[in-house]
Amino acid sequence: CVALQNSDPDIDSDVVIITALSTIPFCCHADLITMTRDQLVVVADTFNTKLPLALKIDTGAERCDAFIRNSIELLV
Repeated sequence: CVALQNSDPDIDSDVVIITALSTIPFCCHADLITMTRDQLVVVADTFNTKLPLALKIDTGAERCDAFIRNSIELLV
């Protein structure tokens, strides 16, 4: 199990969001670098199933691999 802690100063400086994942969808930064777009989308979807709407990763067709990778890295 892994937990992500995020805060949202736009809502309230005292708000902390904890997201728990039952599996770790990747190993490390180097792992993300070698992933194909399809693999990055699987990782993002794993996060998105647990994240609140405001923190979900946009994996739309107009988003490049680097955007998805950076979005994942911002969370962890």
